[in-house]
Amino acid sequence: MTVLHRESRPIGAEFLSRSRLDHFGVAKAGLGLAFICLLIVRACAQSAASTPRFEDYPVHESFKGPPAVPRLVTPQERRFRTVIDRGLAKGYGVVHKPSGKEEPRPNFAAHYFIVTWGCGAPCLMAAIVDARSGRVLPPPFHHGPGDSYFQVPWAFPMEPPLDYRLDSRLLIARICEKDKAISMGGRIVYQAEECGAHYFLISDGGLTLLSRSLEK
Repeated sequence: MTVLHRESRPIGAEFLSRSRLDHFGVAKAGLGLAFICLLIVRACAQSAASTPRFEDYPVHESFKGPPAVPRLVTPQERRFRTVIDRGLAKGYGVVHKPSGKEEPRPNFAAHYFIVTWGCGAPCLMAAIVDARSGRVLPPPFHHGPGDSYFQVPWAFPMEPPLDYRLDSRLLIARICEKDKAISMGGRIVYQAEECGAHYFLISDGGLTLLSRSLEK
């Protein structure tokens, strides 16, 4: 008689082996997902850390006394003398952030006035006036020379177009760097390009671009 010898194996061993492999695969996939999430969180944290903040560029000085007379040299600057003088004397268009109040005192980086006024919708003009020296600066990437010398190249509808603080040298401008003339329906229209948040630092030499975050 021939006796067949079979390998003795506990009942369910094959199932348990496969189950362990399945669990191992799930665990491995979970670790991979966790690693990806960690990379995303780290990238977001680095992006947030690299975005300039008002508190990163503090100003500890203060300005007291009457401001210097604005030095309006060119014809396009002198064209807006009245609105600029009224801003410094009466506070018209001198908006203090974040309160939103208009007051006749510096509202940016201790000794600067940012004076704003409308020019239609959606159009905004702004002049940056140094209360110590009277020097007048146009907004960054302005459309000058000409009547639009002080026009802010606003990345409408991004709000607010200009953001700043009295105790910080940082200016956040939600603007467009340039525009392109295109023909549409038999007429010339201008298409804004390189728009988004631009981060500037002000000093005695003027505005310096630190970084930008373009959206369109």
